[in-house]
Amino acid sequence: MKYCIKDQKFLTALAKLKGSYGFSLAENGVMVNFVLGDQIKLRYADNTLTIYYQKLNQAFWALKQFSDTFEKTKLPKKSWEKVFTPRFNDLTYMLDCSRNAVYKLDTIKKVVSQLVIAGYDTFMLYTEDTFKVEKYPYFGYLRTPYTKDDIKAIDEYCKVFGIELVPCIQTLGHLNQIVRYPSMANLFDINEILLVGENTTYDFVEELIKTCAEYFTSRRINIGMDEAYLLGRGKYLDLHGYKKRFEIMAEHLKIVNELCQKYGFKPMMWSDMFFSLTLNDQYGSDLDDCIAKLVPEGIELIYWDYCSTSTEHYSQMMQKHAVFNNKIGFAGGAWKWLGFTPDNRYSFKAIETSMLACEQNQIDHYIVTGWGDNGAEASCFATMPSVYYAGYAKYNDYKMDENFERAFKNFSGLNLADFLAIDLANRITENNDIDERNTANKYLLFNDILLGTLDTIIAKGQNDLYKAHAQKLAKVCKRAGEWSYIFETQRDLCEVLSIKAELGINLREAYQNGDKERLKKLLSQMKDLQKLAENLHKTFAIQWEKEARPNGFDVQDIRFGALKERLSTAIKKVELYLKQKTFKIDELEENLLCFMGNGLDFEKDFDQCEYRWQRMTTVNLNN
Repeated sequence: MKYCIKDQKFLTALAKLKGSYGFSLAENGVMVNFVLGDQIKLRYADNTLTIYYQKLNQAFWALKQFSDTFEKTKLPKKSWEKVFTPRFNDLTYMLDCSRNAVYKLDTIKKVVSQLVIAGYDTFMLYTEDTFKVEKYPYFGYLRTPYTKDDIKAIDEYCKVFGIELVPCIQTLGHLNQIVRYPSMANLFDINEILLVGENTTYDFVEELIKTCAEYFTSRRINIGMDEAYLLGRGKYLDLHGYKKRFEIMAEHLKIVNELCQKYGFKPMMWSDMFFSLTLNDQYGSDLDDCIAKLVPEGIELIYWDYCSTSTEHYSQMMQKHAVFNNKIGFAGGAWKWLGFTPDNRYSFKAIETSMLACEQNQIDHYIVTGWGDNGAEASCFATMPSVYYAGYAKYNDYKMDENFERAFKNFSGLNLADFLAIDLANRITENNDIDERNTANKYLLFNDILLGTLDTIIAKGQNDLYKAHAQKLAKVCKRAGEWSYIFETQRDLCEVLSIKAELGINLREAYQNGDKERLKKLLSQMKDLQKLAENLHKTFAIQWEKEARPNGFDVQDIRFGALKERLSTAIKKVELYLKQKTFKIDELEENLLCFMGNGLDFEKDFDQCEYRWQRMTTVNLNN
């Protein structure tokens, strides 16, 4: 669709999209007028389109809706109009820029452009220690953190489209990257949790908030404070004696809130610490009314939950939050923290059910998170279908019908079915069970073939399934256009797993059965696997270099280096054994125990979400 736009503000913004998303600018195009008002509406008459909007970002989204509506039909001869009512006042996307990958500015701008067209209002930049703080040179050291100029550039780009760029930092826990430095150690209570109640701690926290005030235009800030379950159990305990975690939390929150107010910020924070009494039990307890009263009213509390497809589950937790005198937001997830491969299929259902619960409980701030735990291997565009779906559901029904499929193709340039092939490396059965979510893409890749840490949970037939996955992905690569590079990584990953998935099992089985003919065949497969692993490493490097800054790929080099070296070691051991230069392979002499804790009774686990590299590779490293 061609449009003629005279308003310089909109002309400048749309020119930045460079003809993407199915519309372009031309003097002979449909004349477009933009009117700020109290509703979102499209009105077309006499070759003139009038877009009514409440917030600037809605105007660009509405223009895209008109293009999609009339992409294959003639423009109406009579007047035509349509009114849109969003389910949420604020739809936010949060991108993790701290778990190894710090994304390039061009990548961030591409994400922002997509968010505008998808119907988002806010972009949250999650930075633990990946923004430059001048007073603390070890904060972000060797992490290629964002500088003031970097964030200003992102902020200005967002403002062009009416997207609010909100800082998302940590002011209590999740600061493990800086604990290692002696100059920072005095700031910590235990593990990565800050030492509450100390002036040096609040000097540090104030500097973080002050820096955000200098870098960002927005005066909203996410101060984090999640998952600090050992708060008060380290140095704080030595200094102050035992104190209930909630009391320590309230003490800290009061001061951090005052610091936010000092710099004009209205804070929000994750809410789990008010409900969690034990590790790994984020929302397992009911809330005490007295605790709720300790939370300053101006702080928005964000209930985060990524692991359910039950609206009832979400709604029950939202009702528990009602005891607070605070605005409540909700954060769901686009599952990109599973390793190299996302899970859009599960994300769709989790987003749908949690959005329904938000509607039922009058929660009008919905956040889609894009975490990158333990390496950020997945492309930041890998969950594009899920991210787009949340934007689509903001204005439409939740059906993933032909209308959604058509809209997604217009948005991404690729058929939905093709794009969803990106999930395949996490599909380890043919069941298509939506609750069968796992990190098979990563644990099958890095599971050591001699130690076989995770061999007991792996079912037969995986190699053949991954061969089929690789063939399907090879076809998608040819159709994927600008996204071909992320599908090439997935294709090469599945090629590797078509040999490696069952390799450790087969190797141990052949060795213990004394089947040297089979060992010879497996030896040949291992040599083929070396080449495939090298190819995957190179393909993945291309993906990383396209999207992220260099620092962080050192982790990937180390991991792939370990994979390839262990393959070399295994090949050498098998060769020596077959040549009778050695009479046993010690690692393969050992009988495995069930990874799930069932001794010799092996439980095949199709819902295994172990994403930590160390736990899937070795038991021989002591932290």
